[in-house]
Amino acid sequence: MGNRRSSKALAVSMALLARIWRIRVVLLLSLPYLFLVGWLFSAEGTSDVRPAEVFVVPDPPRWEEPDHSHRFGTTGTGVDLYDLSRVAMANSVAVAVLSSGAGVMLAFLLVMLFANDPGENRFHLIKMLGRSGLLLPPFMVMVILTGGAGGSLIVAMVSMASVIGLILAPVVAEWFEDGEDGRDILAGYALGLTRPQIVRSRIVPVVVRRLLGVFAQLVPVAVLAEMALSFMGLTGDRISCGAMVAYGRELIIEAPWMALYPGVMAFLVVVAFSIMGTLVGAALRTGRYARFL
Repeated sequence: MGNRRSSKALAVSMALLARIWRIRVVLLLSLPYLFLVGWLFSAEGTSDVRPAEVFVVPDPPRWEEPDHSHRFGTTGTGVDLYDLSRVAMANSVAVAVLSSGAGVMLAFLLVMLFANDPGENRFHLIKMLGRSGLLLPPFMVMVILTGGAGGSLIVAMVSMASVIGLILAPVVAEWFEDGEDGRDILAGYALGLTRPQIVRSRIVPVVVRRLLGVFAQLVPVAVLAEMALSFMGLTGDRISCGAMVAYGRELIIEAPWMALYPGVMAFLVVVAFSIMGTLVGAALRTGRYARFL
C-alpha cells in the first residue's frame, strides 16, 4: 500500500512538473510583469488627484526644470512630475487591465452561449456581429459612445470592453470550431462523452489558454486607447498620462517637460508591455487574433 501511494504521489508530482515546464516561459515573463506593475503602483501620491489641481500655474510658478533631485522636473505647484507620471500611468494600466479582462470574458461568454449547439451554423450570429462591427473603426465607436454619454471613466471602460468582446468573439468561435477537429475529440465521442462534457473538458482549456495570451497582448493596446480617450477629456476628471499631455501642451513654451516626460514614460511602458505580451502570446500559442482598436 505504501508503494502504491508513493508511486501515485510521484506520478502526480511528475505531471505537475511537466505542466510547469510547458509554461516555463510564461512563468519567467510574470516576473518582469510583476516588477513593472509594482514599480508603477509604488509611486508616492494619490490616484484621486485631479489634473486641473496639479497643473494650475500660480503666480509666480514654483516649477523646476529636470535635475538630479527631480528627474522629470516639477509642476507649477511644485509637485514632482516623475512620481505624478507613475501614478497617472498606473491609472491607465489599471483601466486597461480591467477593460481588457472584461472584454475577453464577454467574448468567451458570448461564444459559450452557442458552444453546446451541435448545429454547423451555431456561431453564425456571432460572426455576423463581428463583421458588422468592422464596418466602423472600433476606436471611433468608443469615442462616439463615451462622448455621447458625456464622458466618464465607467462609460469609457464599458465601451472599451464591449468593443473588445464583440470583435474578439468571432475569433474565439473559430477556435472552438478548430478544436472540434482533433483526434481527442473523436475519441471522446467514441468513449460516450456528451457534447457539453467534451466542450468543457477538451476544448475550453485550450481556448482559455489562448485567451490568456490575447489578454496579455491586448493590455498595451487598451492602454493606448485609454490615453487617447483621456487626452480628449472623455474619461472624467482623473489623472492619466493622456490628460497630463493634454494639460502640458498648453505650457509647451514655458515648461516643455510638462508634456514631454509623461509621453516618454507612457511610450516606454507601452513598449515593455507590448514586448512581454507578444512573448506570452507566443508561449501560449495564441496564434491569430484580432488586431483592432
